[in-house]
Amino acid sequence: MLRESGSLGMFNTDLIELKKIIRNNLIDNDSTVKLLLNDLAADDGKLIRGTFTLIGGSFGKIEKEKLINISAGVELLHLATLVHDDIIDEANIRRGKKTIHSTHGVKSGLFTGDYLFSQAYVIFSKNCSNKSIIDVSETIKSICRGEINQFYSLYSLDSTIKSYLKRISSKCASLFSLSLSMGAYESNANIDIVKKLKSIGYSTGMAFQLIDDLLDITSSDRILGKPSGNDIREGIYTLPVLYELRRGNAHLRTYLKEGNFDEALNLLKNSAGLKKSRETAQRYTNKALILANELPNTDESQALKRIITKILLRDY
Repeated sequence: MLRESGSLGMFNTDLIELKKIIRNNLIDNDSTVKLLLNDLAADDGKLIRGTFTLIGGSFGKIEKEKLINISAGVELLHLATLVHDDIIDEANIRRGKKTIHSTHGVKSGLFTGDYLFSQAYVIFSKNCSNKSIIDVSETIKSICRGEINQFYSLYSLDSTIKSYLKRISSKCASLFSLSLSMGAYESNANIDIVKKLKSIGYSTGMAFQLIDDLLDITSSDRILGKPSGNDIREGIYTLPVLYELRRGNAHLRTYLKEGNFDEALNLLKNSAGLKKSRETAQRYTNKALILANELPNTDESQALKRIITKILLRDY
């Protein structure tokens, strides 16, 4: 997505090194562990969060090698959450490939996710201040809190929009916020810039997740690289669903009660709830862009604005 946007030309060398460090951290001397990590090492993903850390670091002074290592830690942390998320969601496909747990079993998936968390912490402990390590721990707590709340609201027709937004704030926006602000903090950037980047990351993360919610309804398996409509089938009622239920859509409520998810998805594709959800994502994007316009006018801040805009327009 970001490579297609033309936003990251200035980071080409750093991203090559970032990918190299990530792959090196997905190598283990143990043959069994190596087998589990092989598939993960073959796919770089979007690298949005790691790129955000690189951008954050540009607002101060920091050794390039140290900053790229921190960015790799952020990406490994994100990868760990994906491995565990796939288990929770019983997802068999991720980025067009079989997930770890679907190939090797749930326990192996859990261990692999734990391994990745540990690898991320090794990187952070070698390269970050105590404050940033605490921030990482608080972010992981936030992600877990969001997952717990999601689990206990599965298939609930009484979930509120407020509780849903709070949940995705914990699950998604918190890591975006950390990614941008930690790079800046570790580079000794001005504290006001660090705070601003934290807020930009939050709003961008909210928009990112809301677009994910829309694409799960409107896109195809081929484009997404995973089964579309999976959220609603797994009882994760996202913002378009909640907006429609609040509007009093009796047909949707009946479809969900009866487990008729195909009909529910067809109804949602052209619904007012879908449109309102996109408008909500646009509002978060606008908030992020307004704050980004207050940053020093650098090539990196311009790239950040292009990335934020691209997130709203993406189709996968």
